[in-house]
Amino acid sequence: MVHTTFFSNKQKAAAVGLGMFLFSFSTINAQCSTTGWKKFSQGETFSVALKEDGTLWMWGQNINGILGDGSGTTTIVQHPTQIGTDTDWTDISVGRWFVLAKKSNNNLYGWGDNTWGNLATGTTVSQYAPFLMAQNVKSFSAGYHHSLIVKTDGTMWGVGANPYGQLANGNLVNQTSWQQETSLATNWEKASAGYYNSFGIKTNGTLWSTGTNGLGITGTGTTAGIATSYLQVGTDTNWQEVSCGVEHALGLKTTGKLFGWGNSSNGRLGFAPAGAISTPQAVEAANNYTYIATSWDGSAIIKSDGTLYVFGVDHGGTTGTSGNTPTQLGTDTNWKTLALRVGGYHFGALKTDTSIWAWGTDNVYQLGNGDGTPANTNIPTQVTCTDAFLGVNDISSDKKSTLLYPNPAKDFVSIQSSKSVSEVKIYTTAGALVKSVSKVSDNKIDISDLTAGVYVVKINNESQGFKLIKK
Repeated sequence: MVHTTFFSNKQKAAAVGLGMFLFSFSTINAQCSTTGWKKFSQGETFSVALKEDGTLWMWGQNINGILGDGSGTTTIVQHPTQIGTDTDWTDISVGRWFVLAKKSNNNLYGWGDNTWGNLATGTTVSQYAPFLMAQNVKSFSAGYHHSLIVKTDGTMWGVGANPYGQLANGNLVNQTSWQQETSLATNWEKASAGYYNSFGIKTNGTLWSTGTNGLGITGTGTTAGIATSYLQVGTDTNWQEVSCGVEHALGLKTTGKLFGWGNSSNGRLGFAPAGAISTPQAVEAANNYTYIATSWDGSAIIKSDGTLYVFGVDHGGTTGTSGNTPTQLGTDTNWKTLALRVGGYHFGALKTDTSIWAWGTDNVYQLGNGDGTPANTNIPTQVTCTDAFLGVNDISSDKKSTLLYPNPAKDFVSIQSSKSVSEVKIYTTAGALVKSVSKVSDNKIDISDLTAGVYVVKINNESQGFKLIKK
C-alpha cells in the first residue's frame, strides 16, 4: 500500500482583485527567514525552495495542491510558506505544475498536477499532498509533464508524458507507472527532464539523450525524427551537468566549459548564427562557468567569479535582452547557484549568503519579493518573509504630493514634495537600512553606490514608504 502524507494547514482568505484567486496564510511551524536557503526551483507560476534545516517552502500560485496541505483550492501565497512540518527533505525538482522532493532516506515524493501520470500513482488523478513515488532514489528530475529518476543501483526510470519518446522506453505511450529505459544500464549518474526531451549523464561522464530531434535538441547530429531510446551525444567523457529547455539545451563540462545546442534563435544559446544546432557547440572559449539553467526559451549562467549572465527571449524581464551573447545581470559577484527552471517566465538564483533572489514575471507573486505588488522586474529582487512595509507606494502610479523620479534610476533620484525634505532613508525590501541622508541638497539623492535592485525610500521618517528601482 502506498503511503500518502497529509499535512495540516490553517487558511485564511482575503480578496485581492485577482478574480477567483485568494491570498493564503498558513500556520508556519518553522521560522521563515531571508537566509538559510539551500536550493531553489520554479514552476509555471510558483516557486519552491529547500532550507538548510530540511524544511520545504512555496510561494506564488498555489495551484493543483502545490502547498501540499490536501486542498485543491487555488490560492495566492505572497511569501514563503512552509509545506507541511517535515524536516528531513534533502532535494527538490519542480515540473510545470507539480513538485518532486526527496527525503534523507532516499524516498521520493510528488504532488500537484498528474494529468499525464507524471506522479507514478497508476492513475492520472492529481495529488494534493506528498505521495510516495519511489524508494532508493539517488537523483531525479521533473520535466514539464514527465519525471525521471536514477536509483541507487544506477538504473534510470521514467513516468508521465511520452509522445516524443521522453521516457526512452521504446514507445510513444504515456505511462502512469515507472518504466525502465531500454538499455537497462546500471551506470547512470543523473538525469535532466525537459519538455520534448530528456538527457542523462553516466558515471563515466558520457552524455545521452532521447526524444524529438527537431531543431537538433538531442545533440546527436540530426534535426528530424524521434528517438525512443537513449543515444550518446558525441564521445566526450567529461560532462558534468545538462539543462534541458523546450527547444534548446546547455551542457557544462568538468573543465568549466559551456556548450549549447538545439534552437539558437533569439540568443537562446548565447551565440550566432540562429537556427538548428545539432551537436554541442562552445558558447565561449573561456572555461569559467560553474552553473547553468534553461527556461522556456531563455538561459542563465553563473561564472566562477560569482557573476550572473542571462540570454535568450525576454519574458517579463527574465533576460532583458534578445541579443546573441550572454549579458551580465547587475554587478554582484556573490551568486552561487541558479534555480532549476521549468514552466513560466521567471528566473531565480541563490547567493553565497544563502539568500534567494528572483526576477521576471510576477503576476501572481511568484517572485516573493515583498514589494507588495505583483509587478514584473528585470532586476533580481530578494525573496522576503513579509512585505518590507505595510504601505509602499508604487511610484509609477502614485498621484499624491510626493514623487520620486526618474524611477527606475541609476545614479541620482530627485524628490518632488510639497513639504520640506529634511531626511531620507533607503531600505532593502527585507527591511535593512542601506543609506541614510540627513542633509538633502536640492531634493536630490545620490544612489550610485547602491547595487541594482528594489528598495524602499522613506522621507522625513514617515510611515509610508516609496518603491524605488535602482538600475
